[in-house]
Amino acid sequence: MTDLPRPARPHTATQLLVARGGDPFEQARTGVARARAAVAELLTVLPSEQHELRTAFTSLDASLDLGQERLSGWQLSAPERTALAGPSLPSWGETSLTTQAPVGTQPPDVHGAVEPVYGFGGALQVVRHDVGQSAERLPPSHHAPAGGLHRVMLAGAMAETANAAEHLAHVFTAAVWDFERPAMPPVPPALGRIELRAGARAAPQRRWARRARVIFTPGRVEIIHDGGTRVIGETEPIAMVLHVVPPPERDVLAPYDPAERYARIPGWDDLGVLHFCSASGHSLGAIAVADWLAQPEYVIAQERSTAPAGGPLRGRDLLVRTLELSGFGAGVAMLDVPLRRGVLHPPSARPPEGDDRTRSSTQPTGTAVRFPQAAPGTMAFNPPPVVDLIRPAPHLQPYRGRAARPAAAFKRRLKRYKRWRGDTGPASPVNSILRGPAPWAIGIAGLGGAYLLSETWFVRLCALWAVLAVVEPWAWALLERLRDRRQWRPVAVYRPGASATVTRAFASRAALVFDGRDVGVRGPGGHEAWYSGPGQTEPGVVALHRLIDDQGTWAVALAGRTGQWRAVLPMESWVPDGDLTALAGFAREAGLILSDTRAERVTVSDDVFADGTPSSSARSRGPAGRGLLILAFWAVLIAPLTLWGWRVATAGLLLLAVAAALPVLVRWVWERRMARPARR
Repeated sequence: MTDLPRPARPHTATQLLVARGGDPFEQARTGVARARAAVAELLTVLPSEQHELRTAFTSLDASLDLGQERLSGWQLSAPERTALAGPSLPSWGETSLTTQAPVGTQPPDVHGAVEPVYGFGGALQVVRHDVGQSAERLPPSHHAPAGGLHRVMLAGAMAETANAAEHLAHVFTAAVWDFERPAMPPVPPALGRIELRAGARAAPQRRWARRARVIFTPGRVEIIHDGGTRVIGETEPIAMVLHVVPPPERDVLAPYDPAERYARIPGWDDLGVLHFCSASGHSLGAIAVADWLAQPEYVIAQERSTAPAGGPLRGRDLLVRTLELSGFGAGVAMLDVPLRRGVLHPPSARPPEGDDRTRSSTQPTGTAVRFPQAAPGTMAFNPPPVVDLIRPAPHLQPYRGRAARPAAAFKRRLKRYKRWRGDTGPASPVNSILRGPAPWAIGIAGLGGAYLLSETWFVRLCALWAVLAVVEPWAWALLERLRDRRQWRPVAVYRPGASATVTRAFASRAALVFDGRDVGVRGPGGHEAWYSGPGQTEPGVVALHRLIDDQGTWAVALAGRTGQWRAVLPMESWVPDGDLTALAGFAREAGLILSDTRAERVTVSDDVFADGTPSSSARSRGPAGRGLLILAFWAVLIAPLTLWGWRVATAGLLLLAVAAALPVLVRWVWERRMARPARR
């Protein structure tokens, strides 16, 4: 079964389940188990006087238990595997879901007097009904499959409702924790500002890991991103920060962006977004929490690792402690406004960025004109954004021009299931114009140039067209990397080097870097993340902690002023021989304090600074090789037909084939070499 993104943008519960990859029944079982754990945790912290809520969540847990029991024995049958292996997945009349998170029709109350958790009351009733209905529809595990994708559709509905129940429970757990155990407000930093950096990025977007940032100052938020600088709170004051889970766009839909700009981020769905709201409750702009974390899973795990006596409470770790440890809590304190929780996104005060809708000057703030959009399941289906979400920058080199349109992206994803695919992007806006007629241009230029037509303008144009179709993707990739080149010199560098447990890519690329102001971490995929160094803006890196458990040292962590982990580097790969002398020397050069910290061992599933993880593999590799090899094939195919004519045309075709195929072959050899185990 393939894990590639399906051609059409998912818009039903079944399609969203299958888009996650892997066994859909196992994915559904995992989702239901997570939802049950979230509800159980909420029931442990829910005050005893909340009888109605306790009854509601107990009923919800019973429905989830029924769903878990009935899904327990399900295994994919042969017909189901065959249907799921195809490039398209029929919806069979399923209801089209709103794949983006819901937006409230009325803005939230800033003080929370009407509804402490925005949108919670109505959402709880809907989730209880949907979970109960989905669980009842599941046939018992001992029943034989009915055929087709009937069971997969039922599992998709159960997974979708369980996902909603999990987020609902986590948000209310965080709200209860805020009310019952209010935290001490953070101490204001000496420099009077909080500055958060973007998550890790690799070339050709590496520069944005350092340039993009969120700057909190009293009453004002400044967001520097690839589209410029956005200031919130300058013309209309910020009255509240609303933390909403889940985010407007699900993580599973990242590969379906028409321009293919973004990679999937661990913790994206669980950490949610922060809305900066005006006094009327409308959102002035929003940022996703996971966008500004290099290692979200380590940040989430720090609380239970360093304070295991408090017991596991994932809702608290996700939505309370993560904001505190990552610096968002200090940023909200700098704004001096309340932080509220919600399960609905507030209406926006302006059309979301990337939305082609326009607001009439006669309409009140928060309303927008709706234009017709393509129907779900069609090639051009790409719903406009519902939230004014400001992202730091793309992770990958994007497609541009006509190639970034939804219909073109649909066809491109569909062709990736076939051997014969002509895509040579991502590249410049003219790439899709050049690539389409390129085989015809090669044929006309080769045959026409060989047989007495080389002096005609049309043959010359075709020859130029063929050369541009081959050269343009690589030239654009080179230009993008030149724009991304480094403009700093390192003061101190630590390289872990080769060991038996890492690849050559890790041995040659992984490093800690200090440039005199900031501390950077580079992983095996070339991804870099940057943190403020000692004496710079908060939250930064001021110490190097050795993390120790009963079995010894398991990692080192770049830590902030109060011990927050900024980056965690496992000893097995980053200090393979166990000798910390070189690392201590780097710390002294960077002005970092050395200390030991007791912390339980943490294992994460996706770390951008580790070998072979999805995040470290998500990087731009240049033009698509198959399309260039097809151009080389056409040149080689036509070359023998020109042997009885002008030999210069034959040589030109062969040179064109070499120019198209050789860089692809060199890249393939290089990547295979870098993926091999390193040798000491």
